[in-house]
Amino acid sequence: VAVVGARNCSLYGREAAEWIGGGLASAGVVVVSGAARGIDAASHRGALAAGGPTVAVLGSGIDRPYPAAHRALLDGVAAAGTVVSEYPPGTPASKPRFPARNRIVAALARAVVVVEGAPGSGSMISAEFATQLGREVLAVPGPVTSPLSAIPHDLLREGAGLVRSPSDILEAVHGPGAAPMPVLGRLPGDERLVFDCLTGAAVTAEVVSAASGLPSSRALAALMRLELRGLVRAVGGRYQRT
Repeated sequence: VAVVGARNCSLYGREAAEWIGGGLASAGVVVVSGAARGIDAASHRGALAAGGPTVAVLGSGIDRPYPAAHRALLDGVAAAGTVVSEYPPGTPASKPRFPARNRIVAALARAVVVVEGAPGSGSMISAEFATQLGREVLAVPGPVTSPLSAIPHDLLREGAGLVRSPSDILEAVHGPGAAPMPVLGRLPGDERLVFDCLTGAAVTAEVVSAASGLPSSRALAALMRLELRGLVRAVGGRYQRT
């Protein structure tokens, strides 16, 4: 699944992209993006934090990361997934290469999720490539007062799928109830410990704390992270596996 959006994104957009990247990666889905500032980088970071693979498509040679400050991020992407470019090594980044790069981002994915984009931004170009290629197009709604909501809201008005959580994307790609099994083996220590305690009916955070041996604050924090990954749901103050 490709996750794209504004370079000069808002904090809301950055958090949404990271949450989506992490949720998809936790479910075993490869996250594709363009390694640019803002939404692209956030989606890659979310996927890497969840221990999943991610693919970065560059508008430059693979040895010329752009922006240069993302070299460490791209090293992480290369270690966990792959870095792709149609340009030979040594090719510097240039403005015309970024829209061209977007067609590869769309082609590598089964669906393209647009998080934020102001009028005239490259987010719409990615969505148009996705439509031409027969890929699913989805969008994350934003504040109606924000110019960065323009592209997602236009796409939603034209029939794009509404994204409220990573599970909406999984359903769009795999169908209801057909989402891939989560990559549980890659969960960090506290989260794995807490997840293993949730074996039956919904229980309170206090029960999880006692069963796991973790302090209440750490158990609750792990439960919240698992909920963000889409692996756990809260039911009336109690928690159970999804």
